[in-house]
Amino acid sequence: MERKCGWDTLLSADSQHYAVGVLVRAMRSSSTPLSSGIALHLLSLLNMERPCWDFAALAFIVEVMECLDVSKYGASLLEIISKNLQSECRERRHLALRCLMLLGPMNPPMAKKLWNLTDNLVDILQENNSFMVRMTIVVLRYLFLHNGAPVRSPIALRLAEALLPLFDHVRLCAPGHGHRLRPGHFVTREFQQMIGLLTKKDRKALKTPVWQSVVPLFIYCHDKNPDVAEVSRTALLCVTKFLRRRDLMQLVNTAQLWKLAECLVRTAWKRQAQAGEAP
Repeated sequence: MERKCGWDTLLSADSQHYAVGVLVRAMRSSSTPLSSGIALHLLSLLNMERPCWDFAALAFIVEVMECLDVSKYGASLLEIISKNLQSECRERRHLALRCLMLLGPMNPPMAKKLWNLTDNLVDILQENNSFMVRMTIVVLRYLFLHNGAPVRSPIALRLAEALLPLFDHVRLCAPGHGHRLRPGHFVTREFQQMIGLLTKKDRKALKTPVWQSVVPLFIYCHDKNPDVAEVSRTALLCVTKFLRRRDLMQLVNTAQLWKLAECLVRTAWKRQAQAGEAP
Protein backbone atom coordinates (compact mmCIF):
# COMPACT_ATOMS: atom_id res chain seq x y z
CA MET A 1 0.00 0.00 0.00
CA GLU A 2 2.83 2.37 0.85
CA ARG A 3 4.69 1.69 -2.40
CA LYS A 4 1.53 2.40 -4.41
CA CYS A 5 0.67 5.53 -2.39
CA GLY A 6 -2.48 3.69 -1.33
CA TRP A 7 -2.91 5.45 1.99
CA ASP A 8 -2.96 8.93 0.45
CA THR A 9 -5.38 7.76 -2.23
CA LEU A 10 -7.63 6.29 0.45
CA LEU A 11 -8.12 9.73 2.04
CA SER A 12 -9.65 11.22 -1.11
CA ALA A 13 -13.34 10.57 -1.77
CA ASP A 14 -12.76 10.66 -5.55
CA SER A 15 -10.08 7.95 -5.51
CA GLN A 16 -11.10 5.97 -2.42
CA HIS A 17 -12.55 3.05 -4.38
CA TYR A 18 -9.25 2.60 -6.25
CA ALA A 19 -7.34 2.52 -2.98
CA VAL A 20 -9.79 -0.01 -1.52
CA GLY A 21 -9.05 -2.31 -4.46
CA VAL A 22 -5.32 -2.07 -3.76
CA LEU A 23 -5.92 -2.69 -0.07
CA VAL A 24 -8.08 -5.78 -0.63
CA ARG A 25 -5.57 -7.32 -3.02
CA ALA A 26 -2.87 -6.78 -0.41
CA MET A 27 -5.07 -8.32 2.29
CA ARG A 28 -5.91 -11.37 0.17
CA SER A 29 -2.25 -12.13 -0.34
CA SER A 30 -1.92 -12.62 3.42
CA SER A 31 -5.38 -13.73 4.54
CA THR A 32 -8.21 -14.67 2.19
CA PRO A 33 -10.59 -15.70 5.03
CA LEU A 34 -10.17 -12.28 6.65
CA SER A 35 -10.98 -10.34 3.47
CA SER A 36 -13.95 -12.57 2.55
CA GLY A 37 -15.28 -12.24 6.11
CA ILE A 38 -15.15 -8.46 5.86
CA ALA A 39 -16.92 -8.65 2.48
CA LEU A 40 -19.80 -10.64 3.98
CA HIS A 41 -20.16 -8.09 6.78
CA LEU A 42 -20.21 -5.23 4.26
CA LEU A 43 -22.74 -7.11 2.15
CA SER A 44 -25.12 -7.43 5.08
CA LEU A 45 -24.79 -3.71 5.85
CA LEU A 46 -25.38 -2.67 2.25
CA ASN A 47 -28.64 -4.61 2.21
CA MET A 48 -29.93 -2.67 5.22
CA GLU A 49 -28.89 0.87 4.42
CA ARG A 50 -27.11 3.13 1.94
CA PRO A 51 -24.24 4.64 3.90
CA CYS A 52 -21.85 7.24 2.50
CA TRP A 53 -19.14 4.57 2.18
CA ASP A 54 -21.19 2.14 0.06
CA PHE A 55 -19.04 2.95 -3.00
CA ALA A 56 -15.89 1.79 -1.21
CA ALA A 57 -17.77 -1.24 0.13
CA LEU A 58 -18.75 -2.23 -3.41
CA ALA A 59 -15.12 -1.89 -4.53
CA PHE A 60 -14.12 -4.21 -1.66
CA ILE A 61 -16.74 -6.83 -2.56
CA VAL A 62 -15.74 -6.88 -6.24
CA GLU A 63 -12.19 -7.91 -5.35
CA VAL A 64 -13.34 -10.97 -3.35
CA MET A 65 -16.31 -12.08 -5.46
CA GLU A 66 -14.81 -15.49 -6.22
CA CYS A 67 -14.51 -16.16 -2.48
CA LEU A 68 -18.23 -15.68 -1.85
CA ASP A 69 -20.90 -18.38 -1.96
CA VAL A 70 -22.96 -17.12 -4.88
CA SER A 71 -25.72 -19.68 -4.32
CA LYS A 72 -26.21 -18.18 -0.87
CA TYR A 73 -25.49 -14.49 -1.41
CA GLY A 74 -26.38 -14.13 -5.10
CA ALA A 75 -29.72 -12.41 -4.46
CA SER A 76 -28.09 -9.78 -2.24
CA LEU A 77 -25.35 -9.17 -4.79
CA LEU A 78 -27.91 -8.86 -7.57
CA GLU A 79 -29.85 -6.18 -5.69
CA ILE A 80 -26.70 -4.14 -5.10
CA ILE A 81 -25.58 -4.54 -8.72
CA SER A 82 -28.97 -3.42 -10.01
CA LYS A 83 -28.86 -0.20 -7.96
CA ASN A 84 -25.38 0.69 -9.16
CA LEU A 85 -26.10 -0.06 -12.82
CA GLN A 86 -28.74 2.66 -12.68
CA SER A 87 -26.43 5.13 -10.98
CA GLU A 88 -25.39 8.34 -12.74
CA CYS A 89 -21.81 7.69 -11.58
CA ARG A 90 -19.75 5.95 -14.27
CA GLU A 91 -17.39 4.38 -11.73
CA ARG A 92 -20.33 2.77 -9.92
CA ARG A 93 -21.61 1.35 -13.19
CA HIS A 94 -18.11 0.11 -13.97
CA LEU A 95 -17.88 -1.75 -10.64
CA ALA A 96 -21.37 -3.18 -11.18
CA LEU A 97 -20.31 -4.52 -14.59
CA ARG A 98 -17.22 -6.11 -13.04
CA CYS A 99 -19.50 -7.84 -10.54
CA LEU A 100 -21.70 -9.15 -13.35
CA MET A 101 -18.74 -10.48 -15.33
CA LEU A 102 -17.70 -12.47 -12.26
CA LEU A 103 -21.15 -13.38 -10.98
CA GLY A 104 -22.52 -15.05 -14.11
CA PRO A 105 -19.75 -17.59 -14.84
CA MET A 106 -19.54 -18.45 -11.13
CA ASN A 107 -23.16 -19.58 -11.07
CA PRO A 108 -24.81 -20.32 -14.48
CA PRO A 109 -28.34 -20.64 -12.97
CA MET A 110 -27.98 -16.98 -12.00
CA ALA A 111 -28.30 -16.03 -15.69
CA LYS A 112 -32.11 -16.20 -15.53
CA LYS A 113 -32.16 -13.77 -12.60
CA LEU A 114 -29.70 -11.47 -14.34
CA TRP A 115 -32.05 -11.28 -17.33
CA ASN A 116 -34.00 -8.53 -15.54
CA LEU A 117 -30.97 -6.27 -15.92
CA THR A 118 -30.97 -6.46 -19.73
CA ASP A 119 -32.64 -3.07 -20.26
CA ASN A 120 -30.10 -1.36 -17.99
CA LEU A 121 -27.24 -3.05 -19.84
CA VAL A 122 -28.53 -1.99 -23.25
CA ASP A 123 -28.71 1.60 -21.96
CA ILE A 124 -25.03 1.45 -21.00
CA LEU A 125 -24.15 0.64 -24.63
CA GLN A 126 -24.90 4.29 -25.38
CA GLU A 127 -21.89 5.37 -23.31
CA ASN A 128 -18.95 7.03 -25.00
CA ASN A 129 -16.49 4.67 -23.35
CA SER A 130 -15.14 1.72 -25.32
CA PHE A 131 -14.07 -0.23 -22.22
CA MET A 132 -17.56 -0.03 -20.68
CA VAL A 133 -19.07 -1.03 -24.01
CA ARG A 134 -16.87 -4.13 -24.28
CA MET A 135 -17.74 -5.22 -20.75
CA THR A 136 -21.46 -4.72 -21.37
CA ILE A 137 -21.42 -6.72 -24.60
CA VAL A 138 -19.66 -9.61 -22.86
CA VAL A 139 -22.33 -9.68 -20.14
CA LEU A 140 -25.21 -9.43 -22.63
CA ARG A 141 -23.86 -12.20 -24.81
CA TYR A 142 -23.47 -14.41 -21.74
CA LEU A 143 -27.09 -13.80 -20.75
CA PHE A 144 -28.41 -14.56 -24.22
CA LEU A 145 -26.42 -17.78 -24.57
CA HIS A 146 -27.22 -19.15 -21.12
CA ASN A 147 -30.94 -18.43 -21.27
CA GLY A 148 -31.16 -20.91 -24.13
CA ALA A 149 -33.72 -18.94 -26.15
CA PRO A 150 -33.66 -16.51 -29.09
CA VAL A 151 -33.33 -12.85 -28.23
CA ARG A 152 -36.87 -11.55 -27.98
CA SER A 153 -38.39 -8.31 -29.21
CA PRO A 154 -38.25 -5.52 -28.21
CA ILE A 155 -34.90 -6.36 -26.57
CA ALA A 156 -33.48 -7.59 -29.87
CA LEU A 157 -34.39 -4.38 -31.66
CA ARG A 158 -33.06 -2.19 -28.86
CA LEU A 159 -29.85 -4.19 -28.84
CA ALA A 160 -29.43 -3.86 -32.60
CA GLU A 161 -30.02 -0.12 -32.47
CA ALA A 162 -27.36 0.13 -29.76
CA LEU A 163 -24.81 -2.16 -31.43
CA LEU A 164 -24.87 -0.85 -34.98
CA PRO A 165 -23.65 2.68 -34.14
CA LEU A 166 -20.80 1.05 -32.24
CA PHE A 167 -19.15 0.30 -35.56
CA ASP A 168 -17.97 3.91 -35.19
CA HIS A 169 -15.50 2.52 -32.65
CA VAL A 170 -13.26 1.53 -35.56
CA ARG A 171 -11.89 5.05 -35.14
CA LEU A 172 -10.37 3.92 -31.85
CA CYS A 173 -8.31 1.19 -33.50
CA ALA A 174 -5.13 3.18 -33.95
CA PRO A 175 -1.91 1.42 -32.84
CA GLY A 176 -0.63 2.04 -29.36
CA HIS A 177 -3.90 1.64 -27.46
CA GLY A 178 -2.50 -1.43 -25.72
CA HIS A 179 -5.40 -3.78 -26.52
CA ARG A 180 -4.94 -7.01 -28.43
CA LEU A 181 -8.62 -6.89 -29.35
CA ARG A 182 -9.58 -3.40 -30.54
CA PRO A 183 -13.06 -2.06 -29.76
CA GLY A 184 -14.06 -2.28 -33.42
CA HIS A 185 -12.96 -5.92 -33.69
CA PHE A 186 -14.73 -6.71 -30.45
CA VAL A 187 -18.05 -5.15 -31.48
CA THR A 188 -17.93 -6.83 -34.89
CA ARG A 189 -17.26 -10.26 -33.42
CA GLU A 190 -19.99 -9.99 -30.81
CA PHE A 191 -22.49 -8.55 -33.28
CA GLN A 192 -21.86 -11.46 -35.62
CA GLN A 193 -22.44 -14.01 -32.86
CA MET A 194 -25.49 -12.27 -31.44
CA ILE A 195 -27.40 -11.98 -34.71
CA GLY A 196 -27.22 -15.75 -34.94
CA LEU A 197 -29.55 -15.85 -31.94
CA LEU A 198 -32.28 -13.70 -33.50
CA THR A 199 -35.61 -14.96 -34.78
CA LYS A 200 -36.52 -14.58 -38.47
CA LYS A 201 -38.97 -11.82 -37.58
CA ASP A 202 -36.32 -9.83 -35.74
CA ARG A 203 -33.75 -10.35 -38.52
CA LYS A 204 -36.24 -8.86 -40.96
CA ALA A 205 -36.84 -5.89 -38.67
CA LEU A 206 -33.07 -5.28 -38.49
CA LYS A 207 -32.58 -5.20 -42.25
CA THR A 208 -33.07 -1.45 -42.64
CA PRO A 209 -30.73 -0.28 -39.83
CA VAL A 210 -28.12 -2.80 -40.98
CA TRP A 211 -28.29 -1.44 -44.52
CA GLN A 212 -27.70 2.04 -43.12
CA SER A 213 -24.33 0.94 -41.73
CA VAL A 214 -22.99 -0.25 -45.11
CA VAL A 215 -21.95 3.13 -46.55
CA PRO A 216 -20.17 4.39 -43.38
CA LEU A 217 -18.25 1.10 -43.16
CA PHE A 218 -17.36 1.33 -46.85
CA ILE A 219 -15.91 4.80 -46.21
CA TYR A 220 -13.90 3.55 -43.21
CA CYS A 221 -12.41 0.85 -45.44
CA HIS A 222 -10.43 3.62 -47.15
CA ASP A 223 -9.07 5.09 -43.93
CA LYS A 224 -5.35 5.90 -43.89
CA ASN A 225 -4.99 3.99 -40.64
CA PRO A 226 -4.54 0.30 -41.64
CA ASP A 227 -6.13 -0.93 -38.40
CA VAL A 228 -9.24 1.15 -39.02
CA ALA A 229 -9.43 -0.10 -42.61
CA GLU A 230 -8.99 -3.72 -41.53
CA VAL A 231 -11.72 -3.73 -38.89
CA SER A 232 -14.03 -1.86 -41.27
CA ARG A 233 -13.65 -4.57 -43.89
CA THR A 234 -14.33 -7.22 -41.25
CA ALA A 235 -17.46 -5.39 -40.11
CA LEU A 236 -18.58 -4.83 -43.71
CA LEU A 237 -18.22 -8.55 -44.43
CA CYS A 238 -20.31 -9.31 -41.35
CA VAL A 239 -23.03 -6.89 -42.45
CA THR A 240 -23.21 -8.14 -46.05
CA LYS A 241 -23.45 -11.69 -44.75
CA PHE A 242 -26.37 -10.69 -42.54
CA LEU A 243 -28.06 -9.08 -45.55
CA ARG A 244 -27.43 -12.27 -47.55
CA ARG A 245 -25.83 -10.33 -50.37
CA ARG A 246 -23.35 -12.83 -51.77
CA ASP A 247 -22.35 -10.44 -54.52
CA LEU A 248 -21.25 -7.84 -51.98
CA MET A 249 -19.60 -10.46 -49.78
CA GLN A 250 -17.47 -11.63 -52.70
CA LEU A 251 -16.38 -8.09 -53.53
CA VAL A 252 -15.35 -7.45 -49.92
CA ASN A 253 -13.52 -10.79 -49.72
CA THR A 254 -11.57 -10.05 -52.89
CA ALA A 255 -10.94 -6.40 -51.89
CA GLN A 256 -12.69 -5.12 -55.03
CA LEU A 257 -14.01 -2.07 -53.23
CA TRP A 258 -14.29 0.04 -56.38
CA LYS A 259 -16.81 -2.46 -57.76
CA LEU A 260 -18.54 -2.51 -54.37
CA ALA A 261 -19.12 1.25 -54.69
CA GLU A 262 -20.76 0.78 -58.08
CA CYS A 263 -22.92 -2.01 -56.70
CA LEU A 264 -24.01 0.13 -53.75
CA VAL A 265 -25.04 2.95 -56.08
CA ARG A 266 -27.10 0.59 -58.24
CA THR A 267 -28.71 -0.87 -55.13
CA ALA A 268 -29.57 2.59 -53.81
CA TRP A 269 -31.23 3.57 -57.10
CA LYS A 270 -33.17 0.31 -57.15
CA ARG A 271 -34.38 0.80 -53.57
CA GLN A 272 -35.48 4.37 -54.42
CA ALA A 273 -37.36 3.14 -57.48
CA GLN A 274 -39.14 0.46 -55.46
CA ALA A 275 -40.12 3.10 -52.88
CA GLY A 276 -41.49 5.32 -55.66
CA GLU A 277 -38.89 8.05 -55.06
CA ALA A 278 -37.25 10.13 -57.74
CA PRO A 279 -33.59 9.11 -58.32
